[in-house]
Amino acid sequence: MRQCYLCGANLLKNVNRSKDHIPPDCIFPAGTQSMITVPCCTACNEHYRKLDEKMRNFIATLSSSVSSEPIEKAKQAILRSPKLVRQYLSYTKPHPTLVTDDGQSRLLFYFDDEELTRWLTRIVKGLFFHENRRRISDAAVFTVKSLPEIRPPPSVTLPFEKGLERRPYFLYGVVQDDNKPNRDFWVLVFYDQIVFRVTVEVPT
Repeated sequence: MRQCYLCGANLLKNVNRSKDHIPPDCIFPAGTQSMITVPCCTACNEHYRKLDEKMRNFIATLSSSVSSEPIEKAKQAILRSPKLVRQYLSYTKPHPTLVTDDGQSRLLFYFDDEELTRWLTRIVKGLFFHENRRRISDAAVFTVKSLPEIRPPPSVTLPFEKGLERRPYFLYGVVQDDNKPNRDFWVLVFYDQIVFRVTVEVPT
């Protein structure tokens, strides 16, 4: 019997069976084909809906016009919500070491740590299920880090390989730690610009 990739609940047709898009479909323009889907219970799927939209709004707004549709939707969603405007401004602060070309402190967006960790952990769990056809261990420990100092090249210039099928909206890669076989490093890139690393360690 299929299980929810997040909570492990058994999935029953017409009861609790659903599927989750990894990453959320709101990241992509309407009508995007061949998105990753994984089995999910309706409760877990619904639980992340508001957070999906909030994270899409922030990430897309921080990106330049890779795709006008998701970015314009994100900007409009933030402008319509005084609460999101206040959060967006409060999360934007000077970086202690990074500077602009003219020597000024570079302004960076600092995500809410708890929200970012919860959201990216869910995405990595989905990618793991997609690649391995099984749930990751419930004992796995996830550590999330934003990498604003990395400016990746345009994904269209990269040789095509696994993980790049949904460029430029989302691409990912995973490597195993040479020194710790039970630790993997996942790199997630949104809109060719916003880069995160998720370290996953499964206790032995």
